Amino acid sequence: MLNRDELKIPGKWVRRAAMLDDAEALKLCSQTGFDAYCVTPCAIEESIKWLMRASDLKDDEAQFVLAGCYMEGYGVPQSILLGSAIYLRAAGRGHAGAQFNTGACYAMGLGAPVDYKRALKWYRRAAAQGNGDAEFALDWCFVKIEGCSRNHAAAVGWYREEAERGNAAAQNNLAGCYMRQWGVEPDFVEAAKWCRKAASQGLAEAQNNMGICYANGHGVPQDHAEAVKWYRMAADQGFSEGQSNLGSCYEYGFGVPINFEHAVEWYLRAAEQGLAVGQLCAGYCFEHGLGVAVDYEEAVRWFRKAAAQGDIQAERAASRLAARVLPHSE
Repeated sequence: MLNRDELKIPGKWVRRAAMLDDAEALKLCSQTGFDAYCVTPCAIEESIKWLMRASDLKDDEAQFVLAGCYMEGYGVPQSILLGSAIYLRAAGRGHAGAQFNTGACYAMGLGAPVDYKRALKWYRRAAAQGNGDAEFALDWCFVKIEGCSRNHAAAVGWYREEAERGNAAAQNNLAGCYMRQWGVEPDFVEAAKWCRKAASQGLAEAQNNMGICYANGHGVPQDHAEAVKWYRMAADQGFSEGQSNLGSCYEYGFGVPINFEHAVEWYLRAAEQGLAVGQLCAGYCFEHGLGVAVDYEEAVRWFRKAAAQGDIQAERAASRLAARVLPHSE
C-alpha cells in the first residue's frame, strides 16, 4: 500500500536524483534554502516530478513509491498495468517491498494474468530479505499451486495469530481454511466472519470472497444485492475475479437488473488482465451480441486467449466458431 506521507515533501526525491547525477537535482541541492525545501510540504505534482526523475535513473525506492502511485491513481492517472510493471523493475533490482508487491500482482491478476508460480518466486525473494508478510504468502501460494498447505495445522495457527493482529491477508487466508477444511473443521460462519474483517480493510480478494459468500449463502443469508456490493468494491480496485463476477451479475440479473452492456464491460476488464473466465465470457458476448455487436473474429480471439490458459470450454468454442471466420481474417 502506498505511503502518501512519502510524497508530502519533495526534498527526499531531489536528493536521491542528485545522488544519481541528475544535473538539475544537483543544482537545486546546492542552492541556498534547499534545507527548507526538504521540510516544507508542497503540491503533489512537485514530488511526482522528482519521484519520476529518480525512478528514471533506476532508483529502486523511487520506483517502488511511483508504482504505488500508479496503482492507486495518486498524483498520476491510475494504471494497474504500468504500476505492476514498475514494481517488477524495482523487484528485479532487489527491493523487498517491490518483490512482495510483484508477487501480489501475479497472485491477484493485477496487470498480468494470475500466475501463482511466478507469485511464489517473488514472495520467496521477499521472504529471503526478511519481509514478514511474504512468509504466509508463500504458504498461500503453495495452497493455490498444490491444492494443499505445506502444513495445514501450522498454517492455520500462523494465520490466526496474524489475523488477530489485524493482518488483512492472514484474515482472508484463515477464512479460506474454514471454507476448505484445511487444518480446521469446516465452518462457513467463521469463514465469513474473518473474510468480512479482511474485506472491511480494503483487501480486494477478500471483498470478492465476501461477494461469493453472499451469492451462495455461505455463512451469511443469501443476498445477491449484497454480493454485488462486494464484487463491485473488488472490481473497482482492479481485481479481475471481482470484475468477472460483477459481469456475471449483470448478465444474469443477480442483484442488479440485467444489463448486457455493463456485463461485457466488466468481462472485458477482467479479460484484458488475463483472467481466463473473463476471456471466455467476453468471447460469448461477442459471439451472441450481448452488449456488443456480433463479431465472430473478436469472439474467436478471446476464446483462443482463454484456451491458451487451458480452458477446455474456450478451446471447444474457438474450434466451433472458427469455421464462421473467413480464412483471410484469421
